[in-house]
Parts: sequence; C-alpha cells; structure tokens
Amino acid sequence: MTAGDPKSPLVFDSSPLNYFARSGHLALLEKLVDGRACFMTTVVADELQRGASRHSRLHMVGAQPWLTAASDDSLQFLRLFAMFHSRLGGSSRDTKDLGEATTLAYAELHHCTAVIDDRAGRNAGIALGVSVSSSLHLICHGLRNGLIAEESACTVVDALRDAEAFFPCDGTTFMGWARSEGLLDPA
Repeated sequence: MTAGDPKSPLVFDSSPLNYFARSGHLALLEKLVDGRACFMTTVVADELQRGASRHSRLHMVGAQPWLTAASDDSLQFLRLFAMFHSRLGGSSRDTKDLGEATTLAYAELHHCTAVIDDRAGRNAGIALGVSVSSSLHLICHGLRNGLIAEESACTVVDALRDAEAFFPCDGTTFMGWARSEGLLDPA
C-alpha cells in the first residue's frame, strides 16, 4: 500500500469523510491534510448527503472550506471511471462502488492522491498505479509531522472505529501496527 505523495492534492472517497464527520473530528482531518488541496467528487458529495438523513453530522462535510466538490465529465474521466467501476465489480446497472470509482478516476486524471479506506478500492488503485492513502495513513502523517500526539492519535482511531470504520487495528494496537507497516518512519 502506498501512502501517496505527501504534497500532492487529495481526493477523498466518502468513507474517510464519513468517519471523521460522524466522530466529530473534521477539524482534525483539516489539520492532518496539512494545507494540501482537497477534493471530493460530486458522486461522493451525493453519497454523504444521502447518508445525512441517518447521521446528521454528515451535513457538515460539504461546508468545509478546505474541501472542494469537483466534477469532471470529460471523455477521459468517463473512460477511467468505467474501467475502475468494472475493476471493482460494478456493472451498468450497479450503483455499488461509484464513489471509489469516481475517486480513483479523478485521482488518476488530475494527479491527486486518492484517500480510500476500502481495501478493494485501494488495491484497485495500487494495481493501476494510482497514488493512494487512507485515514490511518493521514493519522501517521500527522504523527510524523507533529500535527497530532500519539495518545490523541490512538483516541482518534478508536473514535473512527466507533463511527464504523473497519481498520486492521484499534487505538490500543495502532502504534504497533503503524510501526510494523513502516508508516512512522521519516518520509
């Protein structure tokens, strides 16, 4: 798994935004992106808006001044979207994985790092050479750069898990996991 270029623009899938919003940590996410340009596709924005009927904090995602909803309807984008959607198992009648597919297509076309927590989405991006990152990668970036303290990072990992994030670790095991993955080594 790649952690992405530490200065490239980021394009977010809905899952990381969902978890940070529902756990009340959008301000921390802004801090973790460390001044980088941040985007979400309009498909991702729509997914979050639909989810706001169940989780009211999702309404706050679209109001973040550091996050821009981006649209691309170029033929090149549509080709990339179709390829990624197919790679993720989607069909012309299937609305599953639309957010991941648009995120990966946008990242590839606009030279961004895709922030995706879903393993299948990350693996599809990596297999096709797209720069990918995840919520845990962003937290590790924050640790390496003094943007968040170790104890706070562990607490945030648990809060994201409480918001239904599926991670390979919890707050107690996060630091060991991050070290074993080499994510705390100097960049």
